[in-house]
Amino acid sequence: MDLGHRIVAMVSSRPKRVICLTCGSEHNYRAPASARDKVKRAPRTPGGAAERATVKARAEADRVNSWESRIAGQANDAFVRYSMDKTFAPGQLINHKKFGEGYVVTVLEDCKIEIMFRDGMKTLAHGQV
Repeated sequence: MDLGHRIVAMVSSRPKRVICLTCGSEHNYRAPASARDKVKRAPRTPGGAAERATVKARAEADRVNSWESRIAGQANDAFVRYSMDKTFAPGQLINHKKFGEGYVVTVLEDCKIEIMFRDGMKTLAHGQV
């Protein structure tokens, strides 16, 4: 429904602020609904959600391939069983009972490490006595 308004402020030749003649409130100018319906929308350009999904899938595939290249061909004795009280170094192979096999990416401050597992990066504690 389009209500009557009185223009209070203009910028260039366009209304900026208006007062509603029905309720007396003042607000920024909005084009009437009838005018908004007539405005043609620009056609969608390629590169929307489908492209973002493709980029995300490609990044996920790269991450999994990176993980597999680090883990593949390693003997079971190369993996250290994860425990909070042990200390780990970057590049060390870890076997976690819930997350599976992974490798240490970064040793963070405050006794934490980032480990890349097949399902993604996890931050875990280490060196806790």
